[in-house]
Amino acid sequence: MKAHTTLTALATVVAWLSLAESAKPVTVSVYYESLCPDSQRFVVTQLYPVWQDLKEIMLLDVNSYGKSKDTPAGDGYTFECQNGPDECEGNIMLTCAKKYSSEEQYMSFANCTMAELVGTVAGARCAEVSGVNYTRVYDCFNSVEGQQLQHEVGVKQAQLNPPLIFVPWILINEVFTEEQLDAAQDDLRKVVCDAYEDVKPEKCSV
Repeated sequence: MKAHTTLTALATVVAWLSLAESAKPVTVSVYYESLCPDSQRFVVTQLYPVWQDLKEIMLLDVNSYGKSKDTPAGDGYTFECQNGPDECEGNIMLTCAKKYSSEEQYMSFANCTMAELVGTVAGARCAEVSGVNYTRVYDCFNSVEGQQLQHEVGVKQAQLNPPLIFVPWILINEVFTEEQLDAAQDDLRKVVCDAYEDVKPEKCSV
């Protein structure tokens, strides 16, 4: 009887572990730009609202860099961005906010600043709305620290395979396909829910 009980308990543990493994969150990786209209549309109409509803099954990896280039300058870097120097500054602001905020604060801040699409001009107001410590973020993006953090994002982005050619660039579970990119921009909720290998949350039916 004891052996039978032990085997039953073991089977239960194995079944639980299998369930836990199948219920891994869906990793959504996004590479975007602070003044890009396509990035704005995706963040405001797809990424932020879907994350609010499905955060329990999503693992975010959000990066503000896009079609930027950086060049070493002393201990830091100078940047060239697709939509000009204001975009570079906005990208760094978002990178610093990501470092010095909780995920909840960062996502609210990113959504707010992207909705306005004016880069750092919206920083202070959006920080107040989102509970972000803007003094810390401001000091970061106006310093070598912010430049170094932004360079690290660029190094990370450069390792993407295939390489980024469009912004926003979206990967699901670290995999990129053009079909998936198009689908995520149109209906990220469906993409995430379809990729989640367990009982779907109620918000998948919204």
